[in-house]
Amino acid sequence: KPLVSGAAIRLEGQLSVFDPRRAESPCYHCLYGHGSETELTCSEAGVIGPLVGLVGSLQALEALKLLAGFGEPMVGRLLLIDALNTRFRELKVKRDPACSVCGPINGQGEHA
Repeated sequence: KPLVSGAAIRLEGQLSVFDPRRAESPCYHCLYGHGSETELTCSEAGVIGPLVGLVGSLQALEALKLLAGFGEPMVGRLLLIDALNTRFRELKVKRDPACSVCGPINGQGEHA
């Protein structure tokens, strides 16, 4: 099943779609790995409310694209949101061929 992932902390947000039904789609683990960095929480670092609303609205739009089959979902792309300067940046994200979750190393030989 696809995952529409969104996050917000302080004045930064991000959005991506992971869809194991598509061969080119990375999985969540390809992008974020084991999360070895110290992760901040909203209660520790803060988050601005309108940014959460923006990320949530974009997640809803991506979910609708997947469900209704229109447009091009953000599979293989990561949207970075800089709310302080009102800038959006898009990065391409590729599958990690050595990924322990979706790569051939997991014994499946194809997308898990």
